Amino acid sequence: MLTVPLLGLHQAIKEKCRMHGFLSGGGLRVVRIEKGGQLKGYGEHPDVSIALLHADQDFLAGGKPYDQVYGAVQPHYLTGSKQPTGPLDAWLLKGRSFTARRCADQIVFQLDGYGYANVPQSILDEVLHSGRSARWKYRGFVYDITRGTLPSGKPCTCSRVVKDPEHKVASAGSVMYPIVKTGYGKDLMEAMKNAFRAREVEVAR
Repeated sequence: MLTVPLLGLHQAIKEKCRMHGFLSGGGLRVVRIEKGGQLKGYGEHPDVSIALLHADQDFLAGGKPYDQVYGAVQPHYLTGSKQPTGPLDAWLLKGRSFTARRCADQIVFQLDGYGYANVPQSILDEVLHSGRSARWKYRGFVYDITRGTLPSGKPCTCSRVVKDPEHKVASAGSVMYPIVKTGYGKDLMEAMKNAFRAREVEVAR
């Protein structure tokens, strides 16, 4: 992650702009600074740290048109790297996003993404070794875990929803569900670090 002070981003948030970061279809890390539906700064790069720096510089420059920056001053990036350079880069690489904004005298950094219903490895190991099925309860769902066999002949485990709190048959929420992690701080870096330390909170659908 960048260690240089991002004065432009801090100024933007101070002026009640909203910063939003996400992964483009080609894998680029994209950072947008917006206020009142208007784009005030923009950055993109295969590394989110540099995308943040580009957005910082673009905001301080008044928000230049895209073609005056990429392909002119900066290279015209087409695709992003599949190798993360840090926690925030890894977060985006999984198709997740983040936002930052001002709330009173603090910066709020929010990580948006999805949580996954991953059966504990201890249960999977027990089913594989014993051959007996097991039940796992998580978020109101009940899963039946059984041993199966792959086409190669190797053993595997299979899970099936046997109780769904939404009264559906294996609803999408039984596999993945929207979550947020929120951090607060006096500056952007502190707020971001606290967001990664924060617990996941499931978002009601």
